[in-house]
Amino acid sequence: MEAKANAQPKIDENDWVIQVKESLDLLQEGKEEGEEFSLSIFNVPKELLAQKPEAYTPQSVSIGPYHHWRSELYDMERYKLAAARRFQKRMEGHKFEPVVVEEFKKWDLQIRNCYHKFIDYKDETFAWIMALDATFLLECLQFYVRHADKSSDVDVKQLGRVLHPTGTGSTHNSTIRDLMMLENQLPLFLLQNLLELQLGSRAKAEERLSSLLRLVCQELSPFSFKLPEDSKLNINEKGHVLEVLYYAIVPDSSNQSLTEEPKDTADTENMSTVTNAFSLLWKTLSSIKVGPFRFLTDLPRRVLNGRPLRFLMKLPLHLLSIIGNLPALSALKKPLSLFVDKDEIKSDKEDAEGDEEDKGEESVVKIIPPTRDELAIPSVADLYSAGVKFVPTDGDLATIQFDEKTATLYLPKVRLDANTEVVLRNLVAFESSAAPGALVFTRYADFMNGMIDSEEDVKLLKQSGIISNHLQNDGEVASLWNSMGKCVPLTKVAYLDKVIKDINQHYNRKWNVIVVEFLNERVFGSWKFLSLLAAAILLAVTCLQAFCSVYDCKKWFNESSP
Repeated sequence: MEAKANAQPKIDENDWVIQVKESLDLLQEGKEEGEEFSLSIFNVPKELLAQKPEAYTPQSVSIGPYHHWRSELYDMERYKLAAARRFQKRMEGHKFEPVVVEEFKKWDLQIRNCYHKFIDYKDETFAWIMALDATFLLECLQFYVRHADKSSDVDVKQLGRVLHPTGTGSTHNSTIRDLMMLENQLPLFLLQNLLELQLGSRAKAEERLSSLLRLVCQELSPFSFKLPEDSKLNINEKGHVLEVLYYAIVPDSSNQSLTEEPKDTADTENMSTVTNAFSLLWKTLSSIKVGPFRFLTDLPRRVLNGRPLRFLMKLPLHLLSIIGNLPALSALKKPLSLFVDKDEIKSDKEDAEGDEEDKGEESVVKIIPPTRDELAIPSVADLYSAGVKFVPTDGDLATIQFDEKTATLYLPKVRLDANTEVVLRNLVAFESSAAPGALVFTRYADFMNGMIDSEEDVKLLKQSGIISNHLQNDGEVASLWNSMGKCVPLTKVAYLDKVIKDINQHYNRKWNVIVVEFLNERVFGSWKFLSLLAAAILLAVTCLQAFCSVYDCKKWFNESSP
């Protein structure tokens, strides 16, 4: 029974043909009319959905067509009907169906164009679904920001069981999380149409919706920033609430300084001039085939192709192969490998594998393709021990910077509570589906995952004022960022990659870091090295004792014979 309720309704072939014909007719009449509202509400990518389905699937309320027929969400339908009744009451005698539902029927194809998935509902059914969901969503948003919006006329008592007046409670949090999910979004122009019906003016409706969304973004955003009253959200260019929040957090991708690698044109021009001058000089000398000039121009070729240089280049590789086969000296293999070209080792391995194949042996080791690695950056605790200071900023992701002179890393403040993970994950899902440029927010999630490894890292960021933790403990914060890193795809963003590069360079230049890492990895952390050191000392003492038993060693230590 439950499985039957959860199933999507069967597609009516006749309705499908009618919708296709109407869509083509509308495009033929006027192209701009059919493309006025572009695709903006996507299905969550499967690789993200598989990691944590509950973060992307509504648990309390469905908004829009994607999850409407799930029976476990039917309890909220009574609140949607109540919201519709209150909206009808505010229209002063006008009925809900002829005013709202019929208006939504006119926008049927434009609404369907906003959804990535084919909507197989009949026109009237679809119009009723969207009308009820739109009035409920608008009332929820107004209720949520009522303490900051003095002009809100929403009755607190009516929605008190869904959205708690104090902003707490499991039902409240569950509803807020559901409203921010990618598959649970509603086209913004429907909310604007409702406000226009209520206020009687399109300009007033747009202004009212902009003010409302500005407050919603500030309340729901995990980041601490305040949008100015005169800031333009360009709601006519945004598809839904989640998209508005995304562009309030992520810097404008049209800013090339954030998405392209910075180029030092002066240094490039100077280097190019010097290179051209040397090239011209060398070309002139090479054309002279007389006396010492010929000897000078042939000298580099003779040195590079000479046997002594080739012997010196091959020597570390030969030593490495010999040491690797001796158990007593195997501890020296890793340090020595640092001086050997990896491509050279690879080519030698391929030659060896080719020989084994010719011999008909099956001992070739299969190389497994690399999986997604965590971002290569020191943890917060390691950076702190290397002298890096952490300073919070009030702003979006564009405020992330690293000052090499003062060794200061600037990060935006982030508030973590029961709803944060769902908001973060769905922002990543929206960006991976719809963002036209660099995946800035995804790279930020990767950046934080790389720096946060333990509760100690979270504690240091809390002390710096960057993280405001409203979860149960610091371990949950570390788990949140680490789990985020498992689901985000690899991506590159120029200005964030520069910050990461500068941090790594600063960290690797610190002498105390180099010494500690060497001692931990090569000395104290290697029992093979310690065993080798003890064996070497014992061998030296034994050799000295044997030598002194044959030869008189007293004269070597400036002692006279008795």
